[in-house]
Amino acid sequence: MSESFSIKNPVVIVGNGEFPSHPIPLNHLKNAGTIICTDGSADQLMKHNVTPNAIIGDMDSTKLKKDDFKGIWISFLDQNKTDLQKTLDWCIGNDLNDVTILGTMGKREDHSLGNLHVLAEFSKKLKMKFVTNYAVIHSFKGKRTFSSLIGQQISIVAIENIQSISTVGLKYELKNKSFPPACNGISNEAIGEIFTIKSTEPIWLFINHLN
Repeated sequence: MSESFSIKNPVVIVGNGEFPSHPIPLNHLKNAGTIICTDGSADQLMKHNVTPNAIIGDMDSTKLKKDDFKGIWISFLDQNKTDLQKTLDWCIGNDLNDVTILGTMGKREDHSLGNLHVLAEFSKKLKMKFVTNYAVIHSFKGKRTFSSLIGQQISIVAIENIQSISTVGLKYELKNKSFPPACNGISNEAIGEIFTIKSTEPIWLFINHLN
């Protein structure tokens, strides 16, 4: 890590998808201790008068020039990985183990789907979540408990065939059910201030913003 780059928590990564407009992702951006952009997302960020602490990627999407950027410029030319994968590899290599990622969805469906698989891949290695203009998205297997609001829409999507999944605190409960990678778990509903999911295989969990 560069000696001139002092990491402050919370760490927020901004991707080059749909820029934050909802208050929830905007609050994450406002309260970030360190902002890292993936390549061209730096251009979007600076249009909103926010300067990132670092830019990571192959630098084929940004219009910025290295000499004009006062933050940390980290160029990776590996075309076998996306800029988000490169950024998360860099975070792991620098012991950044808790990150919030904005701007991962929208604009292009192929990028959105690819980023969901990046979430599934890297959630095995560090604590992370996507925060979009519509939801907070997690990926995990095992047992986890989450905060919620009564009436909040909760969607569970299996990444692969699930042998057993159970929930507590959702309107439509699952009890040791097998679960295919389909739309079976879309639009469940929180009935309290917390809910718990236990799954033998990995899932995507969408906690949709209430408003």
